[in-house]
Amino acid sequence: MGSITAEFETCESEGQESRTEPCGKPSVDPNVGYEKLRVIEQQHPLSKQWRERGSKYSEYLEDITTDPRLEQERLLKHILKKNSGTQYLQQFALNGSADVNTFRKLVPVCEYDNIRPLVERIVAGEKSQILTADPVVEFYASSGTTEGVAKLYPVTEEDTSFRAISWRMRGPPLNSRLPGSDQGKFLFMVFVSPGWRTVGGLMQQSAGGSFLQSKYIRKRPFDPSFNLTSPDAVMAAGSYMESVYCHLICGLLQRKEVLRLGSMFSTALVGAFRNLEEWWPEICEDLAAGKLSETRVQTGFVRAAVQPYLRADPELAEFVKEECSKKSWNGIIRRLWPNCRVIDTVCTGSMSAYVPILYHYGDNLPVICSLLYGTSEGFFGVNLNPLSPPEEISYALIPTVAYYEFSPIAGGEEDGADNVVDLTGVKEGEEYEIIVTTVSGLYRCRVGDIVRVVGYYNATPVVQIVRRKNIVLSVDTDKTDETELLHGVTRAAKLLDDQLQLKLGEYTSTVDYSTAPAHYVIYMELLRDDNSDESTVDTIPSDILEQCCVSIEMSFNIIYRRNRAYRRISSLELRIVRNGTFQRFAELAFSRGASPTQYKPPRGLGDKHSAELEILADGLIQSHISQSCPPLPEDYAKAHPSVKHNNQ
Repeated sequence: MGSITAEFETCESEGQESRTEPCGKPSVDPNVGYEKLRVIEQQHPLSKQWRERGSKYSEYLEDITTDPRLEQERLLKHILKKNSGTQYLQQFALNGSADVNTFRKLVPVCEYDNIRPLVERIVAGEKSQILTADPVVEFYASSGTTEGVAKLYPVTEEDTSFRAISWRMRGPPLNSRLPGSDQGKFLFMVFVSPGWRTVGGLMQQSAGGSFLQSKYIRKRPFDPSFNLTSPDAVMAAGSYMESVYCHLICGLLQRKEVLRLGSMFSTALVGAFRNLEEWWPEICEDLAAGKLSETRVQTGFVRAAVQPYLRADPELAEFVKEECSKKSWNGIIRRLWPNCRVIDTVCTGSMSAYVPILYHYGDNLPVICSLLYGTSEGFFGVNLNPLSPPEEISYALIPTVAYYEFSPIAGGEEDGADNVVDLTGVKEGEEYEIIVTTVSGLYRCRVGDIVRVVGYYNATPVVQIVRRKNIVLSVDTDKTDETELLHGVTRAAKLLDDQLQLKLGEYTSTVDYSTAPAHYVIYMELLRDDNSDESTVDTIPSDILEQCCVSIEMSFNIIYRRNRAYRRISSLELRIVRNGTFQRFAELAFSRGASPTQYKPPRGLGDKHSAELEILADGLIQSHISQSCPPLPEDYAKAHPSVKHNNQ
């Protein structure tokens, strides 16, 4: 275990000694063209050191993935020896044993709710060794959008250093697959919410936000693959909108140097372009005058940090005005940032719904679906093929940052704790829920992510993120998950785009129990493709909405369709809401403490989402109840002739 940290600290200290500029300050004249910039970056005195550092991490990844069983046993023994005296482990009578089999036999698989009371004691300020021997230094908060309440995860210094190791591993695969990615700028539109103090005095914020404010980023060594267009201060602006405005200003002033454009999550990136559609006249005024709007940006340290980037450029302002005022925004990224080669953002799982709109903005620029598999519980995997299509993105699990176990998923449902396997026991093609044991006090804790094993890197499994564990919709015996919902909504969105040139902005779902029997309700927010200022779309013909309902229901599983035929579920209802409705969702989440960097709209609403349901009701502009029942598969209908196809 010591060699991991030692190797990281060596690279880190080298970077701190050799760093010659404050984080985020432009390293070249913003007027220098892309070709000149490439030469300058290649000749940078720290480039050789950076490449050598990248080689170290590549070699390290090769080494630890060759014998993952050995690495996993070493890590687990390290965790158990260090934390043997904690209150949590002592209740299972391990008696100091660090044996893998003993641990798996005596310590049960748990959910977060099992440890919530212990976490709450730490939050309240209790200093005893409850979950970890090392002191807890802060808490990482989950988004809370799935279950309506955030989960708090204790964090230790060692945990943060492990995340930093994973972070450093993300660079070499991109640089090898996308030569020259280190020779330009990254327009990274990210905002770090400030977090707040718990009762016990420790900070609480999102994992991504905290890490971006940590010493590993603030004191990062020279890294041309993370050469940002904005100063670091913009990440910590006074508000999310203030941050996005500054990112856009800085990114446009360096438009020819931008090679990558992205955000932590695709929700935020799509939101930034919606903001640009609204703000571009004001942005053009600032670009022409070389100033920063006092209305949009009021935080003093942010204005001071952005000031060195500003220059009066009427020609640029006129160009941006010309492009943004065009009727269609198809390809707006290529037009505004002509050297941009990829879009870099998380769009796996339910967020893959944003891929079509990103392709629209980017005119089919490749979309990198995150270089890292990270959660509030830890940074677990690295994307070794970042240019793969979004639907094929996968991650090699890093065996030295968490001890992994896997609960098999059979027929869409968990197969039981008794069948849990370790990292080397998974089978290619099978789906599992990830279970982790970490240095920060999680012991056999379910993460809630369902993954599919798609191959191996050396001897270490490579996984795809399939969905979150939670079932989104259920009325009877049916269980519809995020993946099925996504497939259905995506099919309906394609139909709307093909026939009416309407793009899917956001979506969610719920079960309406006011009918007997209950029925599924799908909410969709749609965007025009004509750069219109209108906040609503025209009334959609009922026949097209009926086609959408059919497309959605045909994507659902046989149990749902059978129950529809048996009339155990009433007809699907599709509800269209006005533009901006889901922005109110986000604002509600932010008011409750969710991080804009981490926010993901909930895909299934229930009893805990009464406020969100009120927002949807207020934004409703059109609804349609399906007039038909989805047909059963032919082979099923033949085998079950008593199940009649009933229109409702």
